[in-house]
Amino acid sequence: MDYILDIYRQSDKAMKVTVDRNDETLASEVDQRMRNASPRSLFYLWFGSNLTVADFVLGVLVESFGLSFYYTLLALVIANLFGGSLVGIMAFIGPESGRGQMDISKGIFGTSGGKGFSGLQFLNTIGWLTVNLIISARALRFMLTGGAGVSPADSYFLEGAVLAITMIAIILTVVYGHKSIKIFEKAMSVVLGILFIIIILFVLRSGIDLTPYESSSFSIINFTAIFMLAFSYIMSWGPYASDYSRYVGSGRENQTRSALWTMAGSSIASFGVEMIGYLFAISLNLSGNFSNSMFISSLGIYWIVGSLAIFLGGIAANSINLYSNLMSVRSLGFKNGRKTIIPAIASASIILGVIFFNTFSQYFEGFLYVLDYWITPWLGVMIAEYFFVGRREFLSGKINWSPVVAYALGIIVSIPFMDTIQFYFGIPIPFYNITGGSDISYIVSFVAAFIFAIVLERYVRESQGRSEPSIIKA
Repeated sequence: MDYILDIYRQSDKAMKVTVDRNDETLASEVDQRMRNASPRSLFYLWFGSNLTVADFVLGVLVESFGLSFYYTLLALVIANLFGGSLVGIMAFIGPESGRGQMDISKGIFGTSGGKGFSGLQFLNTIGWLTVNLIISARALRFMLTGGAGVSPADSYFLEGAVLAITMIAIILTVVYGHKSIKIFEKAMSVVLGILFIIIILFVLRSGIDLTPYESSSFSIINFTAIFMLAFSYIMSWGPYASDYSRYVGSGRENQTRSALWTMAGSSIASFGVEMIGYLFAISLNLSGNFSNSMFISSLGIYWIVGSLAIFLGGIAANSINLYSNLMSVRSLGFKNGRKTIIPAIASASIILGVIFFNTFSQYFEGFLYVLDYWITPWLGVMIAEYFFVGRREFLSGKINWSPVVAYALGIIVSIPFMDTIQFYFGIPIPFYNITGGSDISYIVSFVAAFIFAIVLERYVRESQGRSEPSIIKA
């Protein structure tokens, strides 16, 4: 740990800034002199961070639904365009405010109300940080052992070692804050792009028989399930977006370009890797099963290319997860420096990684899917308040009840459609049989919260004879 702290100190000296100064920009408005990033740089950041194992595994899983190739293609295209557009809209807000995404959320819900969402984002980011850490560490262990198994005694030591090594690699990508992240993600755009191209070339060379997928009958339930899987993943980047676009200079043109580049980078990468995973699964008839050993049968002596893509893809995603986790901690009001918070976050994630290394697959992923329920109604309220209500101010020590109530109503209305809860945890959900297990609650909560936010704000204004958004003290 001392070695890592030394790296922090040296990096701060090299940048000729202090740790305290860098930390100050995490939770407060970025100085205008620091806001010189190009909107185009957001493309590489989101492109690199979405060339990941999560998208690849999602593509493998999609194959098991048995939907025709063209309907599967259509579902993935629509899902990634819609989900990517929501991430882009959130990135639109960053250049105007110069604040991180969860601090912007305080300007909508009030400081006290916004801290609740900062807490949810902390859980969200540390959850995904741990999942990607485990997947990357597994790939690293597979490479280190040459694809061979290890004895139980050696396995426990090796699990801890690969988790620690992987986490150190992730930490090094955020040493210089957003600057090192953007450089790293740009490099990953190239490296991971090449690795996934190699994988798909091997798949195409071996031949893909699409005949069974051309004659498949259309199923609205399977189409919806594929759409919701892809949409729920890409839209979950929404609470991260302004953490990086805030370094772009203010102005409507910069806002628009930030939104478009963010949408393009995330959508293209997610869709591309999902399609590679889908075609990969078809070629091997995987039926939704994923493991590092499958690369040996598909890539032959070049199997390490697949595992390397999984390893680096997890680090690319976790570079974003770690930094935004740090942002959420700062937004909660913790004043400790990065050299204190990051090791604490890393240690917690490694401990969780050790606990769930071999058993996390179903229940831990189910926990994350359920945790994602908070995001779409939050997005609905944020978009309604920012673009239709016109709330721009940054509140201090207050709760704005209109968006808080709209958010709660959005969640309540969507509960009957939360099929993931019944699928993973066995808790009965009213419309589970009707929807065939396809969880559409994300869309329901988004639309409901969006509408409730606008209606409640207008009702409160009319009842109080006000022309501006209501602000109520806690």
